[in-house]
Amino acid sequence: MELLVIKDKRIDYDGSAIRSHWAYRNFGILGDSLVVFRGRCDVKVEEMVDIEDLRQRKEIKSDDMIHYIIEVFWHPDVLLASVLQKLFIARLCELFSERGVKVERRGDDIYVGDKKLSISIATVSPVSIKIHIGINVTSRGVPQDVKAIGLQELGIDPEEFMEESGRILVEEFLKVRKDSMKVRWVL
Repeated sequence: MELLVIKDKRIDYDGSAIRSHWAYRNFGILGDSLVVFRGRCDVKVEEMVDIEDLRQRKEIKSDDMIHYIIEVFWHPDVLLASVLQKLFIARLCELFSERGVKVERRGDDIYVGDKKLSISIATVSPVSIKIHIGINVTSRGVPQDVKAIGLQELGIDPEEFMEESGRILVEEFLKVRKDSMKVRWVL
């Protein structure tokens, strides 16, 4: 899995990056990838993947987030996509705990007390698994009905966190991939 951390410019997330081959089209990264960048979040209705959010007419917005766009070209199965998503969220929770932040994973979201720190979605295309994870840098710009918190309120430097978390998520994926290939069939 190739990692690209973009720190020299902001990229806003509107939901379209969840389409297949986004990293290849935009950055020339062919194959499994994790692209980490910072920018606003405002998911357009036509780009929403979560049908529950659509039915409830939820707004998905934030003025400043770290975005993780993961694409895995390996058996596009929605259950596997959801499992990988939750693995990455759990690993991010461990990283926050290592930094002394008490977090809780609720499904595929990260909370600090009753305040939401992240958003996430996992889906598939005909050729790949796609995952988006967004972590608030600040709580500004989120929908009024969402109690939110961001990295700045937690005293975490977003630039450092982008690098470290990106590297750790790639390491976790590569370990899972390696572990899946070193076992033999049971007859």
